[in-house]
Amino acid sequence: MRRCASDWPLPAPSVRPASHGARQRKPQTKCIGRRWHCDAFEPRPTEEGRGLVKILHVYKDFDPPVHGGMERHMALMCRFQRQWAEVEALTCSRSLRTRRVERDGTPVTEVSEWGRFQSAPLSPLFPWYERKLWADVVVVHVPNPTAELGYLLARPRGALVVRYQSDVVRQATAMRLYGPVQMTFLRKAAIILASSAQYLETSTTLQPVRERCRVVPLGILPEEFAFDDAARIEALHARYGGAFVLFSGRHRYYKGIEYLVRAAKDIRAPVVIAGEGPERPRCQALADELGVEAAFPGALEPDDLVAHLHACSVFVFPSIARSEAFGLSMLEAHACGKPVVATRLGTGVEYVNLDGQTGINVAPGEAGALAEAVNSLIEDDARRAEMGAFARMRVTTDFHAEDVARREFELYKKALG
Repeated sequence: MRRCASDWPLPAPSVRPASHGARQRKPQTKCIGRRWHCDAFEPRPTEEGRGLVKILHVYKDFDPPVHGGMERHMALMCRFQRQWAEVEALTCSRSLRTRRVERDGTPVTEVSEWGRFQSAPLSPLFPWYERKLWADVVVVHVPNPTAELGYLLARPRGALVVRYQSDVVRQATAMRLYGPVQMTFLRKAAIILASSAQYLETSTTLQPVRERCRVVPLGILPEEFAFDDAARIEALHARYGGAFVLFSGRHRYYKGIEYLVRAAKDIRAPVVIAGEGPERPRCQALADELGVEAAFPGALEPDDLVAHLHACSVFVFPSIARSEAFGLSMLEAHACGKPVVATRLGTGVEYVNLDGQTGINVAPGEAGALAEAVNSLIEDDARRAEMGAFARMRVTTDFHAEDVARREFELYKKALG
């Protein structure tokens, strides 16, 4: 039986202590994979005798161990929503074993899988766990064919909230099969969360279910990007040959890294292209072919990324396709006081990077326009500093992860209505 919204605890700085007098179900133990675990899934009683609401976040991976935008967003939502609710996560294990672990303080059930096809886990047991892990609200982060099909098969009893990250752009053949499944799934949702009004306006997938959609951006923790190590910045400048232009992220086709490589020959500063991914070998080969002296330092550890962001002059975000729905790495650069040169995609990219205020947006796939915009900021210290200062302030006021978690939580309450 679902709780009504009035039974929910209001967001507060901390969880209220549990009542010791309330009767609780005795935890049952069971085997998951080859280990025995405690199955204490019932909501804990509060001091008024009510149970805390149970929220289950569902995606294919969690951060840690997988460092990606959606994985990080889900982890942060779990972290902060634990103040107001009982929160768990359901993901896949990238192995043949199912295990129950704790990640960043959140209980996570990682279901066995046979591998991945076009990034989707092949996990026959996933639907069973979607139903098994009972929750008042099930938050499914999509695109995620495994969880979407699993939800339709399992029909869990909780209210469905969908965190819609992006349209499926490149896999046209797969969409002929996946599209009808996804639309059936979306029509089951009480609320669909889009990360920007721009993406909602331009998504053909969301138009048939637009009345269910609400806009809540993604967020980061600005305090994680504080930095005060001048010697380290000097060391990075010495390593790369001066103040540099930076890209950091996964090397995928839609990131448009090829165009940054082509622009590098006209950019009047060293260019650093950090990260890993399937496009890296091709982009490095292109740099060699063009005679471009771009540095490819690979994936950066979190503290090294923060140092690079503070040491760079400008961050570049050259994405070329709608698969780039938002751009958390731009927020990270903004948190370090750096303006961004990005592209106009008709997605949340333009919402994150306000043209003329926190950076410059240019047409996608145009290396010359990228170089011109980057050079204009490199050569204007005052403008660069002004944009960076406004960008840093805006991250704190509009994109703090705790505020985002609170806004999402309020919408979960409405989903139970």
